[in-house]
Amino acid sequence: MCLFKKKKSEVILNSTYKKGQKVSFKRRDDIDPGIIYEVRKNNNGEIIYDIQIGGECPAIIKDVNEKDIFPR
Repeated sequence: MCLFKKKKSEVILNSTYKKGQKVSFKRRDDIDPGIIYEVRKNNNGEIIYDIQIGGECPAIIKDVNEKDIFPR
C-alpha cells in the first residue's frame, strides 16, 4: 500500500536547456560535465536545474542556476 503520491512537476517550456541535454556547469571553482535531470522554477520564478553527474554511481546536484551552466 502506497501512502504517498508523487507530485507532478510543472513542464517548463521556455528554458534554455532541456531535460536529457548534456551540459557543463560551474561547481566548487571547477567545471563538471553532466546531464539535465529536472527543470523547475524556484519561489522567485527563476528557472533552476537538477543535474546528474557520474557514471556507475550517479549523483544529482540540485538547484543549479542557469547562469552557471554551459552547453557542451
